[in-house]
Amino acid sequence: MIERLPGAETAERRFSGALLTDEAGRYLLQIRDDKPGILHPGAFGLFGGGIEPGESAEEAMRRELEEEIGHVPGDLSPFRLVWLPVRQGEGPVQRAALAQFVGTIAAAAVGALVQCEGAGRALIPPHLLLLETRVSLSARLGVALHAQAALALPPRTEVVEHWEA
Repeated sequence: MIERLPGAETAERRFSGALLTDEAGRYLLQIRDDKPGILHPGAFGLFGGGIEPGESAEEAMRRELEEEIGHVPGDLSPFRLVWLPVRQGEGPVQRAALAQFVGTIAAAAVGALVQCEGAGRALIPPHLLLLETRVSLSARLGVALHAQAALALPPRTEVVEHWEA
């Protein structure tokens, strides 16, 4: 379990992010707002966000999913902790600790989600996501690490589904 992010007290930023997959192995990603002042504007990103002081990574992940899409998977579990460089706009590079969690969501349920943050959402197969140019570093790295078995197989013809927020 990724409780208090060991060593993360030295990180300038602390985040949690969800790698949510449907029954076909596609990832549910947020299409981030395209506005200045946020990390990765207009890019595909993980649902999630900052970990508040005194909050565990899992508490933050559950809170963020509830706030952003009104849904927390029953099988949500820790995946890994990764360290990333982040920069907002032209600001300084900062060290960020990202606690990644995995869970599943039924494809049929995605269209009915009430998304309260971002410009939309998409279900995307991992091999197609990794070919996209506008993907946040945390989403690209998380999907690449989590989907290794699927990426070793020949790509299939799969459907990408998009919903606006």
